[in-house]
Amino acid sequence: MTALKGLFISSKGLKYKLMVAFSLMTIIPLLACIYLLSPCLTPGFQNLVNLAVIIFASIVISILGLIIASDIISAVVKLSAETKRISDGDYNRRVNMPGDDELGNLSQSINTMTRKIKSNLDELKNYEQSMKEISTEIQKKVAALSSLLQIDEVISAGSLQIDSLLELGVGKASDIFDMGFGALYMPREEGGDFIAKVCYNADKEKLAEIVIKKGAHGVLERVIENKKVLQVVDGMKLPNDLDDFKRAHDLKNFIAIPLYSDRMTFGLLLLGNRLSDFSYTSDDIDLAAVFAKHITIAIESCLLEKKNKELAIMDDLTGLYNKRYLLTQLEEEVKRAIFYQRPCAFVVFRIDNFKSFREANGELNSEEALKRIAKVIKDNNVPIGRAARIGGSEFAMLLPEKNKREAAHIAEDVRKKIESVNVLKEGKVRLAVTTGMSENPIDGATSDELFKKAMALLEKHKSPGNNRIAA
Repeated sequence: MTALKGLFISSKGLKYKLMVAFSLMTIIPLLACIYLLSPCLTPGFQNLVNLAVIIFASIVISILGLIIASDIISAVVKLSAETKRISDGDYNRRVNMPGDDELGNLSQSINTMTRKIKSNLDELKNYEQSMKEISTEIQKKVAALSSLLQIDEVISAGSLQIDSLLELGVGKASDIFDMGFGALYMPREEGGDFIAKVCYNADKEKLAEIVIKKGAHGVLERVIENKKVLQVVDGMKLPNDLDDFKRAHDLKNFIAIPLYSDRMTFGLLLLGNRLSDFSYTSDDIDLAAVFAKHITIAIESCLLEKKNKELAIMDDLTGLYNKRYLLTQLEEEVKRAIFYQRPCAFVVFRIDNFKSFREANGELNSEEALKRIAKVIKDNNVPIGRAARIGGSEFAMLLPEKNKREAAHIAEDVRKKIESVNVLKEGKVRLAVTTGMSENPIDGATSDELFKKAMALLEKHKSPGNNRIAA
């Protein structure tokens, strides 16, 4: 087969074809010379038959030469045209040059080079698309970071009230998703149901109408109880109750994130969007969780600030005012009483034998006793008065507009009620108090003088007997 193939000129190289075409083209002038010289060489050669043979041979040879040259020229022209189209950007074209000659090899090389160029361009387009996506993600994260920094600055500066701060946080968190919306649910009251404290761009979803009822074991309550993030996207196969919840509120995609610290749960953040064919990436979940954490920090900071303010004037155990605050108020009431020439009484209470009670019943029962006695004092104080815990087992009442006689009636009433109160959760134990009191201006013209006078009377009457009023 190989030997047979070698007989055909189409299997030869371009150089061979050119040599054949050139050789055939040179035979024509050679035949012309033979014809011109034939009268001299062979006088009988000039007959018509010989002439016809020479002419026919010349025509055939010329045609063969032209065919070979035409094939070569056509192939070159075709190769040039295909190469031009490829160079103009049509990298899907292929040069179809059959044969094993130089033009065939060249067409194969061009096709190989075209495929490589197209592959490189495709990779470049994919890289460009990837760079666009990366750039979009970077811009998204930069915007999110800027929002987080803004929230942190507001928290640190304390320049916004908690409601405005929560609105800012939910709005910024919702904006991390296209067509985003959000809602923040917090307890209506301590230990109560959760209601929508803040809603952002969520009118269609009616998230403001959702109430997360305690003990109902609904979708969002389970998220709060389990302290795990819930994510739902359109088209996801869901349990019946979750699917009903999604349809009832016309939700497509959303994330529900519980807000909690080590000791308590603050609420739940729900973020979502209205996009079709959407899915949350791990980065989306992480970013939403970061916003939830910052909102948690904002809530916790507000609660701590409120607690600190309360602790600055309140006794942490009993809920009464502390000694520092009460003495400040006493100073103000004494000044007012002097200016308006009105009385102002000050009463102190000390629990009798409280040290022995603590040793016998333990610290927890002692704290419970203090709380119950404090409640009696607080409940029996006058409307404009102040009640405080001023020591380990000592309490006081500031009674504006009351003289010593009126204060004695109030103190006696308090003493009797304390005496009747069972101070333990389990078992029956009662305690008594001894009372000392002073009045402006009889016992002093300053808060310090009134305080010292009342404490001195308390100490003076401690030894004769407990459970009494010393005036």
